[in-house]
Amino acid sequence: MDLFTHALLGAKLAHVAAPARPCLTTRERLLLAAVAAAFPDIDFACFLIDPLVFLADWHQGPTHSVLLLPLWAALIAILFAGWVKRRNVLSEAVLVSGLGLASHIAADLLTVYGTMVLYPLSRRRMSLGTTFVIDPVFTGIVLAGLAGSLWSGHRRVAAAGLVLLAGYVAAQMGLQQRALEVARVSLRASGLEATRLSALPQPFSPFNWKLIASDETLHRQAYVNLVGHPPLLPSMPGLQRLHDIAAAFQPPQGLDWHVRHRHGSRPELQPAIRQLWDDPRFAPFRRFATHPSVSGVEQGGGETCVWFTDLRYDLPALPDTFRYGFCRDGTRGPWRLYRLRYFSAQDRQRLG
Repeated sequence: MDLFTHALLGAKLAHVAAPARPCLTTRERLLLAAVAAAFPDIDFACFLIDPLVFLADWHQGPTHSVLLLPLWAALIAILFAGWVKRRNVLSEAVLVSGLGLASHIAADLLTVYGTMVLYPLSRRRMSLGTTFVIDPVFTGIVLAGLAGSLWSGHRRVAAAGLVLLAGYVAAQMGLQQRALEVARVSLRASGLEATRLSALPQPFSPFNWKLIASDETLHRQAYVNLVGHPPLLPSMPGLQRLHDIAAAFQPPQGLDWHVRHRHGSRPELQPAIRQLWDDPRFAPFRRFATHPSVSGVEQGGGETCVWFTDLRYDLPALPDTFRYGFCRDGTRGPWRLYRLRYFSAQDRQRLG
């Protein structure tokens, strides 16, 4: 979930749970909860150290753990009590910080990335996968409830907003099941089969879903709008790319399944691609990717590059998002590990 929504949700939850006789002022409570709710994403600093290990092991890991939450809450509360120079607020600050942290973990569980909620006992990533990382409806419900509560002076307005938010998430769960059923019907009508079927939330509308039907050698993907409404963004200068993304979502009756190969579409290259996929240096990407596929094979100028992606994050009308792979000079040179920077064509970063 985006940082703004995290901060709002943490502040809203702490506002609803304020005690009858608080030591913190309303402004202090909201500020502390917002900071605590944003704190877990401090792990983004690790991206500067090693982007690939960050994706696989560090992001939504230790700072997103329920087991480590008391530690982070106490740390934030101590720093806050020192900042305001009032020791009597410490116990309340711990509770407010804990609520902010818990709201962040809960919100991230809704997205497709996966959160290590039991770290360090387990590195398993848990995810409901019902909500896109930037969801204007989700954010709007949080913002409206908090603003209405502060304006009216009644905390029950914010509490009602939390109930409405829970209802919205429940509706998204229902839409996800509907998207999976649409995928099954479409695949049967096309005479296709899959060993695994996924429905992933997409931007601009809660009715937009990405469908992925997978087997051991390839993925088939389609973009569906469950109610078939037209793109919500107009086609105009400055918004054309966003319009193209929104326009890719088709009504349930007109799905177009595109094939993406796990190890590329050229049989003569597949043995080499499989070998690169199994390279020990690529272990972090193998841990990260749940829907891995070859993003592209580039050959030219005496150089060969093989790029992999995770289909979870790729959007229509845009280059693949997380592209990691190997390049080498000639036919006998060593393979070196790289990433392509977001949305670029050739802007590489050497890894390792």
